[in-house]
Amino acid sequence: MHLVDPDSTPVTSQVMDVDSALARRWLERNPNNRPIRQARVQQYYDDMVSGRWRFNGEAIKFGPDGELLDGQHRLQAIARTTGMRFPLLIVRGLSPDSQVTMDQGAKRTPSDQLTITGITSHNTSMVAAALRVYMVWMEGNLFGDIVRGGGVSTTRVVEFATAYPELITIADRFTVVAKRLKARPAVACAVAMRLSEIDAAAAAEFVRLWDSGAGLAADSPILALRDRLDSIRVNRLRISDRDQIGLIVTAWNLWRRGRAVTKLQRPKGGFTSENFPEPR
Repeated sequence: MHLVDPDSTPVTSQVMDVDSALARRWLERNPNNRPIRQARVQQYYDDMVSGRWRFNGEAIKFGPDGELLDGQHRLQAIARTTGMRFPLLIVRGLSPDSQVTMDQGAKRTPSDQLTITGITSHNTSMVAAALRVYMVWMEGNLFGDIVRGGGVSTTRVVEFATAYPELITIADRFTVVAKRLKARPAVACAVAMRLSEIDAAAAAEFVRLWDSGAGLAADSPILALRDRLDSIRVNRLRISDRDQIGLIVTAWNLWRRGRAVTKLQRPKGGFTSENFPEPR
């Protein structure tokens, strides 16, 4: 296709199969793009090599002299692959001034994509965020470089939700109470999901007591959890999803065993992949 922009610069578009070598050549013509977000590149790469990548008409855009204006994250991901080709829409001849208007639209969130797929809940945004936390946790990536589920692509969230609809049902039960549980709501919801898989009745009771605090003994692990989360909030301390999960699971395990504690502490030196608690 050939178009003419307001400055009479010819603009052309075509669909091309792009491999790693071509992606690297194009990335060499990338003088004025924003900094690379490695988490986004990793998301694209994971989708590409796993077969989840779909041609959707989003373009790789070039200026009149061949300079790359938009698409560097997709090209970075393709450059990492071996022996693979991906169809991309290529648009050439755009004015360099047009770069400031690119990526201005509202991107579809995981919540949007779940709704489009037909997956609904009382709070789809909460469910999508909880699924990301749950997936990072269950895949053993709490001690990796992924921050707050940022390495889990929207495509993977939708694929996971479609494969495990029973988890959506479980998550939906906790979307309201999760906002009151003093931890990050997505983390609280994700942990409640996992505990429900182990013992649904016990998980419901644990969450009820965690929420209300009613009738808890002074040496209850759930009261210790509430106090610890209150202290973190009051003192405005930064705490990772990993540490929040570790504290909640520690309280759960102690409560299940009938253990008495007045304080809930991380292990000396913090949580590690070796001492991180497994819910029982």
